[in-house]
Amino acid sequence: MSYEFNPESQVFEFPNPYKVQNLAIIISGAFMVLAGAATMLIVRDRIAHGLDGRALAVVGISIFLLLFGIGLLARAFTRLRYFFGRNRPDNLAPVVGTDQDGDSKIAGIFKETLRQNAITFREPKGPLNGLLYSWLPHLIFAPDVIQRTAQTQFYNFLALATTFVSFLLCWFVFGQGPANGWIGLGYGAFAFLQIMRPMVKQSGPAATPVTDAANVGTGSLIVLIVLAVLGPVILGVAASHLPDLDGLSINGVVLVALVCALIGCGVFGLALKNQLRPSPQTVGSARVTETVTMNAHPNKLIEELDRILMSRWYSRIPNRRYARRSPVISGQQGPFGAEIFEETQPRPQPDRIATGVGHALSMPQFFWLTCLTGLAMIYLIAGTIATVLITRDILGGEPIATITAFAVSQMVVGMFCYGAAHVLWGRFDFVSELIWVNINGSFESAQVHIGNQLSGNVQTTKTVINTESMTMRVWVSEIDTVIFGKDAARQLIGMRGLQNIADELAAGLKGFGETRSMVVAPTSNQDFERAQKIGMMHKVIAGSKPNVPDERLAAALIATGTKSNIVTPDIAEDDFLQRNFCTHCGAGADPDASYCGECGKPTAS
Repeated sequence: MSYEFNPESQVFEFPNPYKVQNLAIIISGAFMVLAGAATMLIVRDRIAHGLDGRALAVVGISIFLLLFGIGLLARAFTRLRYFFGRNRPDNLAPVVGTDQDGDSKIAGIFKETLRQNAITFREPKGPLNGLLYSWLPHLIFAPDVIQRTAQTQFYNFLALATTFVSFLLCWFVFGQGPANGWIGLGYGAFAFLQIMRPMVKQSGPAATPVTDAANVGTGSLIVLIVLAVLGPVILGVAASHLPDLDGLSINGVVLVALVCALIGCGVFGLALKNQLRPSPQTVGSARVTETVTMNAHPNKLIEELDRILMSRWYSRIPNRRYARRSPVISGQQGPFGAEIFEETQPRPQPDRIATGVGHALSMPQFFWLTCLTGLAMIYLIAGTIATVLITRDILGGEPIATITAFAVSQMVVGMFCYGAAHVLWGRFDFVSELIWVNINGSFESAQVHIGNQLSGNVQTTKTVINTESMTMRVWVSEIDTVIFGKDAARQLIGMRGLQNIADELAAGLKGFGETRSMVVAPTSNQDFERAQKIGMMHKVIAGSKPNVPDERLAAALIATGTKSNIVTPDIAEDDFLQRNFCTHCGAGADPDASYCGECGKPTAS
């Protein structure tokens, strides 16, 4: 990554989107570190009088608290500041090098999006996803990361709710029998797997902080129903063949853990709902079609387009070029095509990041997300306090099964809530412009001669490429993109056509093309001066009376430059003015001759 500081603009100095979550994580981590240090101090005196198994167990718990707390602090410290250089966020497609031609399949997808004037959203699959999208109809317009998170958490919520109902039924029916202890263990293990499942990150090049989406199908539904209905019966029958647990029961802990997890899922659903946006209401892209006739190489339009786009660079940062195709002219005639597809430097959208706890609680899109983060902190602190109590019970020789189950369940649920909130906190919104210019036409080449080819002495010749009514299409759209994590891939979520920019760009290119000159002529003042001497020399040699040059042409030629590309003989004007000329045929004669040698009539000086 590169970071570049520009004192003229602070547009790339991003506020930290994880500021609220970092605060909660730092509090949780610091509490764990203090708890681990406190238990170390408690067991230190015990170790001084002799090292036994209980002291070793307490030392192990203390180390666990220290490692867990330091891990949380390190996680928060790595996200204290965010630096965005001009290479952030990631490109929408592979970038084409300067003055190089190239394209890519991904760039073609975005060009087709501009052509179709619409964004394509993937249709969700699965019966439960259909239910989810019927409850949250605007979820279809959310980024893929949000949709996958919502699907996973919705499936998780249904699984936990089904487990909760099945657990209550089993506990009510078999809670007084020998299966009482195994009920909590069995349902606790199943609930633990359901809670931990969303924490498993994706793998691969497109990894995000989100788990694989839950495409719940018929098989998953059948499994959930079987577990809910037949689970209590199966557990009750198998309990008679299982060893006695001597009164051990963690049913109350499992009940509390399931309730806490369901509360976390519910708060996440509210936070997700407040971050959804309605369907786009604006036109996707602005398109202008023009026909251009020009007598010049079509690449002149591409060169002019480069200059125009350079003048529109945002904050003097070069555009990101995703496609370029230069016109290829071969032979005397034939078709050609050219295009340029670029994106301006993405810039952050204002008021899309919470700058503090007070600001987050005052904004609807962050209120429930802040509540979810607060729940995670409370659960972790509760688990830490329970862990400290475990060390007390160990040193006192009391049973620790129930308090251990509570501590583990609270920490797991707390990390589950942190993971769910982390996805929504790490959102960055950007705005930029996509510009696509496509040119197609056919050409014919010819030689153009300017000047009197029989008797004139000033002639120019130029090979002209003529394009009649070539088609030029211009698309310009302001796009909204989003990333979840600084290095994550960007996704297009909104488009708005910029008709005024498209009209201006098309008009400028058309005017430039139709004003190209097909005549080669002298342009500097020295060209004009030497051309005058050549004309005078021609009159001397041909015996013609010199013509007086047009003053307007002289002024125009003198104003265009100072360097000459005409070489002339050095002839004095007095020498040629001393000649005699026939007033009838214009032929020259000797100064002493009174009659023209051509027509025989009197001459005049």
